[in-house]
Amino acid sequence: MRSLLVAVAFLTVVPIRFRELPLPEIVARSRFWYPLVGLMLGAVLGGWAALLAERISPTLAAFLVLLLWVIATGALHIDGFCDLCDALFGGPTPEERLQIMTDPHVGAFGLAGVVLLLLGKFVLLVEVLGAGNTGGAWWIGGAACVARSLVLVVAAGARYPRPEGTGKALIEATRGWEVVLFLGVAAEASAVSAGFALDWRIPTVPSGIAVFAAPVLAVLALRSMCQRRLGGITGDCLGASIEVAEAVFLLSAVICATVRYDR
Repeated sequence: MRSLLVAVAFLTVVPIRFRELPLPEIVARSRFWYPLVGLMLGAVLGGWAALLAERISPTLAAFLVLLLWVIATGALHIDGFCDLCDALFGGPTPEERLQIMTDPHVGAFGLAGVVLLLLGKFVLLVEVLGAGNTGGAWWIGGAACVARSLVLVVAAGARYPRPEGTGKALIEATRGWEVVLFLGVAAEASAVSAGFALDWRIPTVPSGIAVFAAPVLAVLALRSMCQRRLGGITGDCLGASIEVAEAVFLLSAVICATVRYDR
């Protein structure tokens, strides 16, 4: 149970207080709860989206959903995404890029990246909520769950490039074989989201495959880039992968919905 509380504390802003810092092995064990925390977060965001969908305009609903999304996660993953943008595109060596990542100041690449990320998610939320029904809520819930499953695919078998730091215990504990486990969870979450969003009609199977495969490819590409440019995977890389997976999942959902309605 303590490992579940650690997972909730790491992934959300739920005020959980520990009398003493969790041991590294408990932090590492908390990874198995990440999909469940994603499911709980997705239920909150999806429920909020469903409540708003038929009552206000898609634009205002998208803003309020994104606002809750950022608040509920404390912008922790957005911060990681911002730091990673600065690091990946600055500095000639992995050592200098890692040093840039620890700088509390936001650079040009980080600022541009986070603006495009939030703007992109806002536009995608407008699109998935545009139908005025609860289908968009299922896509939103699926994005949260899938992203927190795929973040462990990024961590699996990776090397932490610093002597110490946030994410070290989790990254070094996640074994390569766990990729199969977490991909399975992400695939199931994608299938369920597509099924309910599309009312279990014929396009459900290809849509489920699309919204699963696209974020998988995206986080694997990000993982490869981080390993090549940084020499390993850090906590910021994991946070950024969550943001990337969510955005790509929503983009795939929008494309699937568009194809369905065009038919």
